[in-house]
Amino acid sequence: MSRRVVFFLSGAVAVLLVIALLVFFDPFGEAFDRVFLQQEGSAVGNVEFDIVWRDSRADISAAPTEAVRMTERYFECFYSAWGDKEADCEKVLTELYADSCTDCLYDLGALASCASRLKGSAIDLTAESTRLHLWADNIVEINKDGYILTVRQSSETVFKSLKGILSGEGIYTHTFIFERYNGVWFITSHQCEGGVWYYSRQALNALCGQSAPSYGMLYDGLKLFRARLGQTAEEISGVITAKGYGSFPEADIRYNREGAVEYAFRWASAVRETRNTAQWSDYDNDSGNFVSQCIYSGVGKMDTEGIYIWKWFGERVNYDIPDKGCSMSWTTPDNFWLYCRGHERTGLITYTGISGGQLEKGDVVQLMLGESAFAQVIVTDTVTDRSGNKLDFLVTGHDSDLVNYPLSLLNCDGIRLIKIIGFTE
Repeated sequence: MSRRVVFFLSGAVAVLLVIALLVFFDPFGEAFDRVFLQQEGSAVGNVEFDIVWRDSRADISAAPTEAVRMTERYFECFYSAWGDKEADCEKVLTELYADSCTDCLYDLGALASCASRLKGSAIDLTAESTRLHLWADNIVEINKDGYILTVRQSSETVFKSLKGILSGEGIYTHTFIFERYNGVWFITSHQCEGGVWYYSRQALNALCGQSAPSYGMLYDGLKLFRARLGQTAEEISGVITAKGYGSFPEADIRYNREGAVEYAFRWASAVRETRNTAQWSDYDNDSGNFVSQCIYSGVGKMDTEGIYIWKWFGERVNYDIPDKGCSMSWTTPDNFWLYCRGHERTGLITYTGISGGQLEKGDVVQLMLGESAFAQVIVTDTVTDRSGNKLDFLVTGHDSDLVNYPLSLLNCDGIRLIKIIGFTE
């Protein structure tokens, strides 16, 4: 055998050996996965969906590739269910979780709620595209087989029937625990205190009659929850589209609706937390405070005297001194509702119990859970048909930030509508 042949054969063997070692040890696998992460797994729905990891407090590369991939897949399920009537996300979501994890049932409830709102809307709110923004806030290694990953998320969505309008939704903080069993990673815990996640957890717990129900109780409660979701969505749609009649009197100071809406847009963002803390405080639930700020920017007055008052001069509640402290009606939705229904016909002039057809830009919508309002938002645009009939409203608010978001897609048991007329001395 010639030296040339021997040299060729030796080289071929060496190349094959190197390839075999690379396949076995896969030293570039993690880096390769991170580059091509979005190609993993088939699309859940028909929504054009992409994820942007923003500059964060923690380096996402410190988390296992599998945990990052599962986090992204998790959110893809939700925003597909939120924006595509035909999306079948339940199987994909369930496969991410360890068996008998109660948080999986809460998330399935949230998923069902998303799909139900989409199907129950008076207009087609199928999403054309969604861009998800993620920030890694904290990554903690429990052991070699466990990680805690805390992320914030927000989304920007274009709905097919709302051409030219970008709707924003966020910012929510999620905490995931990922654990590895027999070499396979699973989600073993998921917590979020906002949006559809908060709603589904509270609603399911109420159906089960406990704050920490067992897996079996939640499994049965989920069936009941799903059964009532369609009816709830239909009832909310009926309130939104009801025409309503009658006229409203003038006030001494006419409500500047455009000014209130301009203020709302200035101090709400889906991509970052935006608070006017130079003038007003920030609260854990800032929805009431934020809407009061918007209304105040449209009337320029506070109601500081009488049995029912509406004011903010400082964080502490003070009903004794007119220009000191604040009233609960300024900061909490239920108290604002009581103020609107009970105060004398001076101060802020409002009407409650109106129908969707009487709602305009600058008016207020309260989101109900049971008999209590857990949040309120301000109307920043309306969606009408060719005859001018109101089909939906785009709302903006804190917490979490919403910008021009369809009211029909917000998760709640019901809504209360408040008409703002103006201010009378």
